Parts: sequence; structure tokens; C-alpha cells
Amino acid sequence: MKNIEFYLTPKGGVMISDANGTRQFNETDREFIGKMMEKLSEFYPEALKELSKVFEKKRLNIPHFEYRVVLRFIKCNWGKFDSMMDIDQFGNLNFEEVECPLRGECCHEGVICKPKFNSSLSSREIEVMRCYYDGIEVPDIADKLFLSIETVKTHKRNVFKRTNSHTLAEFIVYAKQKNLFE
Repeated sequence: MKNIEFYLTPKGGVMISDANGTRQFNETDREFIGKMMEKLSEFYPEALKELSKVFEKKRLNIPHFEYRVVLRFIKCNWGKFDSMMDIDQFGNLNFEEVECPLRGECCHEGVICKPKFNSSLSSREIEVMRCYYDGIEVPDIADKLFLSIETVKTHKRNVFKRTNSHTLAEFIVYAKQKNLFE
């Protein structure tokens, strides 16, 4: 999920513009919905929890439930076609100030709309980053922790997002400041 722009139609539909062109978002976009659900679960768990409550009655039909969750998340966080990608080339979500008639009085503000980023590291991410910290190479990390090389890289990428690090050197400084491995 990279280089994606969302915008709303005058009738409230959601359009997706990406490398494959522009299309209306709908329930058949299962691959996209699955990736967004993973992103919500990993990085915005409070938003996912609240959206799950909102659509609790739809939960028996999982594909429809997930579609409604993602649709609402998009509508609450993006809406205008502009020059800043809503999901950039690194997969980061760039939220917009959405025009909402409930602005200032909505109980979901700061939870679903402009949600908090989950910055806590999982125990597995800490294990992987400890290996990096100790100077172990990626293939050796994968062997040691019984992971694929891609999974090791994904953990590293997610940790960088959570710690606002761009390089391994920046992460090591962060880890030392937080006594992460002491």
C-alpha cells in the first residue's frame, strides 16, 4: 500500500487513486481492505476497537464488517484530492483535516478521526531489534529467531515508524536513550 490518494464524491462515495488508476472503493476490494485492517490493528488499535464497537451488528458478515470499518476510517481521515498522498511511498498514513458537521463534539475525535499512533513495540519487535543492536546480520537474525528475512525487515520497518527512526544508527541512539536493552 503505497502512493494512494483518497477522495470523496459529491454523493459520499470514496474514490481510490493509485498506480492502478482511479476507482470507486467497494466491498470487493478485499486485498486492500485486508491490508488496511492489518494497518489498523498494528498501528491504530484504539481506532479499530472503537470502529468495531460502531459496527458490532455487522460482525456476523466479516467481509461487510471489515468493509464498513475501512470505509468509515477513510471517510473520517481523508476526503480531498490534493498533492499530498494519503498513503505515501513508505506506507505512512498522512491524515487530513476532514470537514465534519460534528467537529468538536464527536466522541470519536482523536480516536477514529486523526487517531493516535501505537508507538509501543511488541516483544517480537524488541527481539529482532536487539539482534540488530548486537550487530547480527539479517539472515542470521532470521535463522536465530526462526523468521523469514522479509519478516525481519518488516519488524525493522515497523519499529522505525514507531520510534520515528530513519536509520539503524538513529534507532540505536533511541534504544540507548530509552535503556531498551539494558
